Amino acid sequence: MERQKPKEIPKEVKEKTDRELEELRRELARLKQLKKQKQLLEIQEEDISQEEPLTEAKQENIEKRLNKIEDFLTSKLGEIDTKAYEQNAEEIEKELELIEKEIIGEKAVVAKEISTYELLLSDYPWLEEQRYIFMFSIPNKKKNTSDYESWKNEWSKVLFDYARYAILHILYLRKLHGIKPFSKFENREEALREIADELVEREQAEWLSKSKEKLRVYWKTLDNWAEEIYEWAKEISPLEPILIFEIRESNQEFSTLPKEDIEQIFKLLEKENRGKIIKLEDGQISFKITVE
Repeated sequence: MERQKPKEIPKEVKEKTDRELEELRRELARLKQLKKQKQLLEIQEEDISQEEPLTEAKQENIEKRLNKIEDFLTSKLGEIDTKAYEQNAEEIEKELELIEKEIIGEKAVVAKEISTYELLLSDYPWLEEQRYIFMFSIPNKKKNTSDYESWKNEWSKVLFDYARYAILHILYLRKLHGIKPFSKFENREEALREIADELVEREQAEWLSKSKEKLRVYWKTLDNWAEEIYEWAKEISPLEPILIFEIRESNQEFSTLPKEDIEQIFKLLEKENRGKIIKLEDGQISFKITVE
């Protein structure tokens, strides 16, 4: 009697686990980057010396566990049938959940110790250097045109990255008056408007109010956000429409996007035939993705 050939693991099951592994690896990489920035900034040196061995050990432990799962799914893939996978699937899922919680926990610990300003300092150390104190005054536009343009260029980068690091899509300029490094400006109101105008000129931002108090900063394009929302929706709800409030509660970088932007993203995805906008009875809209 001919021996029955074992059934292979369903393709979609492999792909789901592969995606989870890849996402966790990306999160671990981001955690390492945060840790590196923390070390470069020499924040709370005594605390770091006490925490370092434990945190590094955790990172190594997480990597080993991810590698073990990956080895099971890849290097031995030819030997694994459905029955063998099912015997390990529950354990793998639990392990992935535990790893995810550990990574998120470690990220929170490190991120709390690194303020947005400290992240800016790692890119723009001149913000704290005494010899660059002149940067906090607006150069004369007519007499020193070159200096003024250079000043505007440098500060527009700082403002753009401030929004990116703080994960803010909309900036209220008045609120920035008391926040470093902008609180150091001699004429905060005029300086911030000049810098914001530069971002608008570069099409990296737009004014949302005639009074020029409310600025929308595009540190990612709507196309990029559309791609991220599509991949997220495909992962969590490939068969059911996605509601705007679900995006709000996703705890992702796009969860704080303005409602108008989310609606625009739905239109972009629909135009690309990657889904369909569905109007609800209460006048709200949802989006049903098309799984590729």
